[in-house]
Amino acid sequence: MSESEERVALVTGGGKGVGAGVVRVLCGAGIRCCINCHANPAMAEETLRAVREAGGEAFVYQADVSDPAQVEAMVDAVVRRYGRLDILVNNAAMQPNRYIDEYDTASLQRLWSINIGGYWRCAKAAIPHLRQSPLGRIVNMSSVHAKRPTCFDAGYSMTKGAIRMFTRELALELTRDNITVNAITLGGCRIEFKTGHPKWDLKSPKETGNPALRGVNRMVEPVDVGHAILFLCSAEASALTGDCIRIDRGLMLV
Repeated sequence: MSESEERVALVTGGGKGVGAGVVRVLCGAGIRCCINCHANPAMAEETLRAVREAGGEAFVYQADVSDPAQVEAMVDAVVRRYGRLDILVNNAAMQPNRYIDEYDTASLQRLWSINIGGYWRCAKAAIPHLRQSPLGRIVNMSSVHAKRPTCFDAGYSMTKGAIRMFTRELALELTRDNITVNAITLGGCRIEFKTGHPKWDLKSPKETGNPALRGVNRMVEPVDVGHAILFLCSAEASALTGDCIRIDRGLMLV
C-alpha cells in the first residue's frame, strides 16, 4: 500500500459543492476520506456512492462544526475507523448574502461560529493526530471576498478575511510539528447551491468586474480546487505553509 493510500483526510462540508469536488479528487488519489455534512446528508450519500463506484474509500459523518462536542466526536470517529488522521480540509461554511443592516446579533454570531469558529474547532481537535502524521496538512477555504469588498454581505467577507490570518498564525505555530497550513482563496465556483439558499438579486460595483472577461464562462469547477489541495497535501508541497493560493480563473485580474 502506498503512502497516499494509507493517508486519511477529513473534509468538512464535503457532501456537496466544493467539498464534494475535493473528496472526489483525494479519494481518486487513494486517500481515504471522512465526508462531513450537516444540512444535506442525502447529497453526502450521493458523493459517497460516486467515490465508491470509482474505487475510493470514504464514509459520511453528519456533524455541526459550530458544536464542539460534535466536532470532537467526528474526529474520534475518523481515528477509530482508520487509525489515523493526516489531512484536515476546513471547507464547511455558510454565505447568507445579507446587507449589514439585515443581520441581527444571533445570525451574525451563527455565521462566525460556523465560518471561522468551525475551522478553529476542527483544527484544535485534529492537531494531536496530525502531529503523528509524517505529512500533516491543514487547508482552509477562504474567498476572494476576503480581499475585495463588494456591496453585499460584509459578515461573510469578515469571516473569510479572518480565515486568512488564522491560516498564517496556525502555520507559524505548527511549523515545529512539520504540519503545513495553507488557504485557498476561491473565486466564483460552479456548485449546486449555497447552503441556506441565499438571494442572488444583488448588485456589485462595476469596479469589481474585469471587462476583458465579460461574457466568458470563467467559473471554477470543484475538482479544480481538489487538484490544488491534493498538491498542497503532497510531500512536494512541504515548503508551502502560511500561503493563500487564489483559484479564480483570473477574475481578480482587473
